Amino acid sequence: MLLALTLFLGTGCTMLHQTPTGAPTSRAAPSVTPSPKARDILLAQQFDLDMEGAGPVSCRDDLHQLTRGHTNQQPQVWVSSGEDATGASAAVAAGLGEESRLCLHGFPPGEPITVTIKAGGRTYTTSVKRLAELTAAPSALDDLFNGRPVEVVDIGGGLLESGSWTFLPSDPALTDIARSGRFTVSASSGGVRAESKVPLRLPRGATAMEGWEDNHRLAVYGYPAGTHVPIGLYRPEHRWNGRVAVLQREVGRVVMPAHRVGVFTVPPDVFRGISAEPADDEDPACLSVADLAACVT
Repeated sequence: MLLALTLFLGTGCTMLHQTPTGAPTSRAAPSVTPSPKARDILLAQQFDLDMEGAGPVSCRDDLHQLTRGHTNQQPQVWVSSGEDATGASAAVAAGLGEESRLCLHGFPPGEPITVTIKAGGRTYTTSVKRLAELTAAPSALDDLFNGRPVEVVDIGGGLLESGSWTFLPSDPALTDIARSGRFTVSASSGGVRAESKVPLRLPRGATAMEGWEDNHRLAVYGYPAGTHVPIGLYRPEHRWNGRVAVLQREVGRVVMPAHRVGVFTVPPDVFRGISAEPADDEDPACLSVADLAACVT
């Protein structure tokens, strides 16, 4: 299952100074920071694996922001990935590859709720399943787009909050949303209805896609259109000051399309290497893209 895929840090990780691709050495190479407009970018020789990730997503914090702290009983629905880790925007938005939640406010208790997503002229419909406690069942990356009910719990004050999942819809929704930069979410329960337009954040990163074990596909996103984004194979190592991922080799490249979401199919030999059970004293090899301290196994 996708829970076996370990994303050590969120896609909003601290960006690194890059060093040229090549065989790792014990001596640090001079750092190089490519221009954001460069069409070719470089892989890091190594990066830390024990850095802190982004904070948890809170529907209550979002509601306070959306209502500016005032009491508001109007029904509302939104999808949120929490604060923008880069600080570039304070808008409530969904971040591709980021942990996200569905939030609903002001809907009558005990009544069924239907949620509809519209993106690129297509419509996706799902139901809301109210529970006293969320189950431990793993979430899919394309939740809200696969028709399966979404579990929510009542956290008080008329606010319903889903469990978190990594926001990465499957195609065609993925491409539609990336091209438009937003999607519409609405919720209805009897005569009560709410709708909002949810902006899409595109932080730089890479995430294993739904069905990873079968399709071996990695979504790469957030880089400028036309950029040649290298994918590297890394081997975790334990050092005196923590764990680091050390570059082994480049395994391929993705050219960013205009909508800034590309797909890379991992070569069979590489996939076998990162999915194989490691020895007792080793961590599994992983993949990463340029200038982000994030590792996918």
